[in-house]
Amino acid sequence: MSSISKFFLWIGLCGLSITATAQEDYRISGEVVSTSPLSWAYLYKNDGGRQLLDSVLVKDNKFSFSGTVDKSYSASIRLKGIRRSVEFYLEKGSTYIRLDEDWKHNNLIIGGTQNALKKGFEQDTRQLQDSLIQLGRQYENADEEGKVQLGIAMQKWNNKVDSIRYNYIRCYPSSIAVIDWCRPYFAVLNYEQLRKISALFDPQLAYTASYKELQSALKGKAATYLVGKKAPALTSKTAAGKTFNLAQLRGKVVLLDFWASWCAPCRIANRKLVSTYQKYKNQGFEIVSLSMDDKENLWKEAIHKDGIPWIQISDLTGFKGNTTAEAYAVKLLPSLFLIDEEGQIIKEHIHHDELIHFLETKYGK
Repeated sequence: MSSISKFFLWIGLCGLSITATAQEDYRISGEVVSTSPLSWAYLYKNDGGRQLLDSVLVKDNKFSFSGTVDKSYSASIRLKGIRRSVEFYLEKGSTYIRLDEDWKHNNLIIGGTQNALKKGFEQDTRQLQDSLIQLGRQYENADEEGKVQLGIAMQKWNNKVDSIRYNYIRCYPSSIAVIDWCRPYFAVLNYEQLRKISALFDPQLAYTASYKELQSALKGKAATYLVGKKAPALTSKTAAGKTFNLAQLRGKVVLLDFWASWCAPCRIANRKLVSTYQKYKNQGFEIVSLSMDDKENLWKEAIHKDGIPWIQISDLTGFKGNTTAEAYAVKLLPSLFLIDEEGQIIKEHIHHDELIHFLETKYGK
């Protein structure tokens, strides 16, 4: 069985369009578990802002809504008399909702393809997310080496969550629920990742706030995309205090690595790169690591502990006011740029396996 839960295989085959395209009836029946006096229930559409669709009287802790909808929408129901609300997807067909005033108990939503997809994803990733939360708690109190090791473990779990997420996108490219899950990640994805994910989603989702945000993020990252352009000038100081200029490496393939001693994923990447560097350093390949540290002792201690043999430079300013980081539009660490012999950027945010493939193709195994 694939990583997509058996729970909702009834939804249909991968690639099936599941967004409503014509006016369809919806029916919502709900009940509230509460001892508080209740009077009105309010149905809202959450589409780039909250829009009131309907309001009904609550009788014996029960309510119902009905109407027509042309597409699936993110929606919510709020009740006068209690603070808790319930969020769900408003779509054609029947939906049952049980809202519990006690925050210790989960609300119940039954009915609708989008609601089933949301529940399926939550079930498929719950164990992974719980593991990540536990590792995150350990990370907060770990020492430097412990954080590196925990970072390796967290990276593996995150990769599994990402794999499940991409499986959902491929199988349900026109799902509003799926694109809504992805929305929090748009701000941290790089241009190539955004381009990949944008190509997977169906343009018929263009009416949703999440799709609009995806396109806005893609446009913003495209403006700072450097592949195919000359690498911005770079001058800094080495760990030995000597002046370094990127231009002096013209004629070599250069991996420019933005990192910091406090960045666990950076430290993991460093250790992976050591054997790669040793193998190709005499064949025209060089690495330059530009640290975003602002404390010299921490920077140099990390270089020593990780056994990094390649060029190390830093202005020791951190991110604040670092003109090189600004020129390369670096917002997250690590950020790696592959530069060819002519000083042109040929790959942004390159992964280690991609780098290995490039080097093996260019220089041989």
